[in-house]
Amino acid sequence: MSESVILCEGFHDRAFWNGWLKLLGCDSTGFEPKTPGYPAPDPWGLPVSHGQFAYRSKSGRFLRVRQCGGRANVLPQARSRLNQRTTKQLLQLVINVDVDASAANPIAGAVGLHRKDVLHQVQQIDPSAAMNAAGEIEVDGGATRISLIRWEASDPATTPGLPDQQTLERMVCAALAAAYPARAAAVQHWLNCRPNPPQVDPKEHAWSYMAGWYAGHGCEAFYSHLWNEARVVSELESRLRASGAWQIAETLAS
Repeated sequence: MSESVILCEGFHDRAFWNGWLKLLGCDSTGFEPKTPGYPAPDPWGLPVSHGQFAYRSKSGRFLRVRQCGGRANVLPQARSRLNQRTTKQLLQLVINVDVDASAANPIAGAVGLHRKDVLHQVQQIDPSAAMNAAGEIEVDGGATRISLIRWEASDPATTPGLPDQQTLERMVCAALAAAYPARAAAVQHWLNCRPNPPQVDPKEHAWSYMAGWYAGHGCEAFYSHLWNEARVVSELESRLRASGAWQIAETLAS
């Protein structure tokens, strides 16, 4: 009995993973309400609950997505899951966070969680943990592999319709702007024309696209639904491949 686990910051990241994993061939039947066999247990006979999503990969392996209720909780939950690995086998752990740096300031892009930071944390649990050639951290001689996915997009900071802060919202907006340039121009015009706008927040861009073209799906489902549009998927894939995230997700889904 074993599993792979994705730890992400919040509900919108979880929704994004939901659409992505299903596109890559993962199956949530039995783990998702209103599907045959629901509620299906995890490999240890326990219910998949507390805001977790679960899937079977194409080869039948169990995959769990857990939203951690904020970035500050991701690493503590990673440490907690690693400490359970001797009783609940962990094949792969993916730590997924926003970079939160400014796209307009390349120097500031050096901030955020990096592989070396994760390695330092993991070595406190397994001093022999090391980075392999693929950039994964191997624990217990490779029995458990740990990967880091950072939400960011290298699109120019001056691109209309994109927030500056490197987050899931920026990556999604970059894909939408590339797929539908006229929408990006309309979103930027609307944001620029607001009277007395509040403090800048990357969500204002994302919700502008959602309200303009995806309002019927609602806020959370918006992030899953994007994976149903071929033009958007193509743009998401190019950015996720550039960061190495796509390759990690393909391994999870295999």
